[in-house]
Amino acid sequence: MKIEFFLENTLLNLLKTKSIDGIHVKDIIQELGICKGTFYKYYQDKYDLVVHAFENKFYCNVEDGGSWERFVVGSLRQFRSSPTVVYNAFLSTDINSISQYHQARIKALFLAERAANKLPCDGIEIEYAVNILTWLVNETMRVWLRNGCIETEEETLAMIKRMMPCILVDKT
Repeated sequence: MKIEFFLENTLLNLLKTKSIDGIHVKDIIQELGICKGTFYKYYQDKYDLVVHAFENKFYCNVEDGGSWERFVVGSLRQFRSSPTVVYNAFLSTDINSISQYHQARIKALFLAERAANKLPCDGIEIEYAVNILTWLVNETMRVWLRNGCIETEEETLAMIKRMMPCILVDKT
């Protein structure tokens, strides 16, 4: 098996009890009994590792079809299997965190959909509104995870859509 598999699984196991900001590269390498150089041969830092771990465990099973809504529902569906792990990973606001990565994916999908529908994709108002939307998705998701994933994924998406900035809602 590849070392990446063991590094990713070790991190995911540590996320069962600690937030990503409470985990250090030292914890991961000590758990595996490897040296720091081996870790850095594969990953830039723990945030790079968590993105790869999420890509391989959660996002690879999300069929978004180019839709931000399908991506959100698909992500929630996958995250339901490990709510504590995902919650602890999403607690960080570091620029390289999985939370920021998730927001960037939603933003790219949302803007691509707007462009395909010939809706405005630029301008300061749209940029602010999209940033609010992506933040809102992550915050709603964190609360959903923390509260035990009670609502369905579709109910959670509907709640997000009700709170969307008005400028982003297509009224056609």
